[in-house]
Amino acid sequence: MKERKRKITVITIIGIMLILAITTFTYAIWSRTHTQTGINKNTYACFEISYAETNGAGITMDNGFPQKDEDGLKNKPYEVEIKNKCDTVSTYNVILNKQTGSTLADSHLKVAVDNDYKLLSTATKTDLRQIDNFSNEASYIIGTGVIGPKQTKIVQIRSWMDKDTSEQDGEDKSFTFKITIEAVAGIGEGEYPLKDLVLANSIKDNANLDFSKGFPDENTSEEETKAKSGLYKTEDDDGDTYYFRGDIKNNYVQMGTYKETLYLYLNGTKGNSYSDVSVYYSKEDADRDCDSYYDKMYSYNSAEECKLNQEKVEIAVAGQPIKWQVVRINGDGTIRLLATKPIGTSVFNEFDNNPKYVGYTYDNDEPCTKSSPCTSNFNGNGFTNSEGVGTNSIIKGYLEEWYKNNLKDYDNKIALTTFCNDTSYGSGTETNLSYGSSKRLSDDNEPSFQCPDPTQQSGGNRNYGGVYKLKIGLLNADEMTYAGMKLYGSPKKHNFLFKELEDYNDYYWYMLTMSPLLFTTSTLHMIGAYPDGSLDNWDPNEPSRIISPVINLKSDVTVTGSGTQEDPYVVQ
Repeated sequence: MKERKRKITVITIIGIMLILAITTFTYAIWSRTHTQTGINKNTYACFEISYAETNGAGITMDNGFPQKDEDGLKNKPYEVEIKNKCDTVSTYNVILNKQTGSTLADSHLKVAVDNDYKLLSTATKTDLRQIDNFSNEASYIIGTGVIGPKQTKIVQIRSWMDKDTSEQDGEDKSFTFKITIEAVAGIGEGEYPLKDLVLANSIKDNANLDFSKGFPDENTSEEETKAKSGLYKTEDDDGDTYYFRGDIKNNYVQMGTYKETLYLYLNGTKGNSYSDVSVYYSKEDADRDCDSYYDKMYSYNSAEECKLNQEKVEIAVAGQPIKWQVVRINGDGTIRLLATKPIGTSVFNEFDNNPKYVGYTYDNDEPCTKSSPCTSNFNGNGFTNSEGVGTNSIIKGYLEEWYKNNLKDYDNKIALTTFCNDTSYGSGTETNLSYGSSKRLSDDNEPSFQCPDPTQQSGGNRNYGGVYKLKIGLLNADEMTYAGMKLYGSPKKHNFLFKELEDYNDYYWYMLTMSPLLFTTSTLHMIGAYPDGSLDNWDPNEPSRIISPVINLKSDVTVTGSGTQEDPYVVQ
């Protein structure tokens, strides 16, 4: 772990637990001393820590007999207030230091930091802390937390005897401990909830957001880009959602490893200008493209000349870690991630002559709605659709196969949550229509994280697309717009979705989304992301669009690291 500038602040609480009898004892957490120590490597003091005293003797809790967890969590807490006075995200560890000679076994003591409780015997043992005038035999990390810039947090500490403690194990035993809370400027060593690390970013004011153009665009200054890039808040169907917008550098996550080496095969115009490029993930498909279009599309004299000028790009190596970026915290508390590298190319569906082929599934028995979403869950060996779900799109099968091969070992950390394949009508008729995303993002310039029910729009019920509960999927165009992309417009500058992929020369970045755009004259168009940072139309049966999968981590997932590209959050 590289050195980080830090200030460690320690608050010490003496905890004495004297057990007189298994059914009639009481215990107290005595708060006698408050010290502020540690090495300050900065020129400023980041933290101010204070604690509440209800009387001179400290906080005494009755009912000192074995308790159920739900009762122990009702005990009056000991509260510590931590103020982060600096302009950086900070972290803290709550350390329990067990006094030498304590006779109650760790397996009979429950400790809680806020509402997160555990047996002391299951807590992480750490380096023994040296504390003045206190002899301790062990130190445990019993809790961790995150504090945003200029934020204040109240930490609540409770303890109780586990309900399964027998009279023999509890009678005439004692347990004495000190609690130290160590606060670190920056991301400290240890595991922290990813959700808390994301939410520790300062929330930007969204009152003057302009979605009529990309952000940042060619006219945005560096000062404005820095000032307006960050975390914003709005609502989705499940509650408050927090999303990243602009040039973000601290939202990288590492989880999983690639099971095979991935390549791109590129066919471009003669002269290697790649002004018109097709991208394939197999040599056979790239050669077939040359056979068909060597002259009309690429200006070569023969198919063989086209094949000789193909470019092969290695984008991921078997065994290499998979990196992601946080897109947003969903309203249900899960964390939405987008893979930073594509995993392949695929059509969305095989045909484009019927509106149903913009559906993530189609020919469903009933519409996929908020109250009754269509579900596809991983069962350990593959994916199972909920009853009544019709035909899977090709892209759905492609993503779920990749999940099975690359992420099944992490399935317990990945949430089943909402994805939106918005097939609501924006305008027009069943045979000549504009979908809801087109109207919101082009006509109204008002993206939304709320997914319309197919049954709520003109045209009646619809048996394709809508609201899904999935383990893996794609971003939709509204999510890309919130991040800084623009339908029919080009940012031309970095945001965390549109970025200069210097290793791959930028020319392959044609990304699929889940959002349909138009159905006109018997031809479908969906919304895709283009190399110039714009969102525009593409055919759902076009095979050269890259796939960047999207997953959602559960809200309690913990990580190490600082979230940069060089030191990503590593899922534990």
